[in-house]
Amino acid sequence: MPTVRVDTLSVDYHEAGDGLPIVFIPGITEYKEAFVFQFRGLQDSYRVVSYDIRRGLKRATDYTLDLLVEDLKGLLGALKVDSAVICGHSFGGLIALEFALRYPEETDALVLASSWAAPPPVPEDRLLGWISSAGHPFHKSLGASFRVHMARLLGSKTSSTLAMVDEVMAVRAIARQAVKTSRTAITQRFRLIQGTDFTSRLSQVAAPTLVVAGARDRSVFLGSSQELYEGIPDATLEVIEGGAHFCFLTRHDQFNTIVDEFLTSRLSEIG
Repeated sequence: MPTVRVDTLSVDYHEAGDGLPIVFIPGITEYKEAFVFQFRGLQDSYRVVSYDIRRGLKRATDYTLDLLVEDLKGLLGALKVDSAVICGHSFGGLIALEFALRYPEETDALVLASSWAAPPPVPEDRLLGWISSAGHPFHKSLGASFRVHMARLLGSKTSSTLAMVDEVMAVRAIARQAVKTSRTAITQRFRLIQGTDFTSRLSQVAAPTLVVAGARDRSVFLGSSQELYEGIPDATLEVIEGGAHFCFLTRHDQFNTIVDEFLTSRLSEIG
């Protein structure tokens, strides 16, 4: 996997495709691999990039949203990307929002998936269970389905059933990978969540913005998506039926179509 130097930091990233760059920012316990289905679905039309956000630092006060935004800025510079569509999922949406506010000329469009403007009023342990893919219910349900149907699916050679096996295994792998996120990193990210409130700054977002939510997500996140939609001047809200907090994974076909249609229509209007 390629790596670039951003100041003293080595940033692991993945990219594929050509065209308008779309940079995907992972959530609180996610890594660049979380966007495997966005690469598969969008790389034929876009230059798709994802990366690992900075791990925890020894001094908690050194871990700031400014630092994470500058890491993204440095990554774009290293990849010679002058401007891009910035897409953040959940916690990654905070980085995306701050980047769009600080660098409007480098933000072609903004995509906020299952994110929020103000800290969700939920205890940290409960919130972590909702926004971390490490032990999320979709992992458990897919695991049960996997065990029940694996023998039948592996016995079939059709492309559709083989693709289904591949999809289940990919999502399970993403969920397992999240477990390796250190407690230090999680604690420092929660500190950023609690200390970050964009409510009074949403009206300053200049980029055309797509807000995506899953219809089955927690009410606090559905309300947050509505707040983002109402507060950002040029915003579009899309709710994916059957999707929850990780709709970009579990409803990736719908998610990718929504992103593609939004960018095709909005950026052609502006251009």
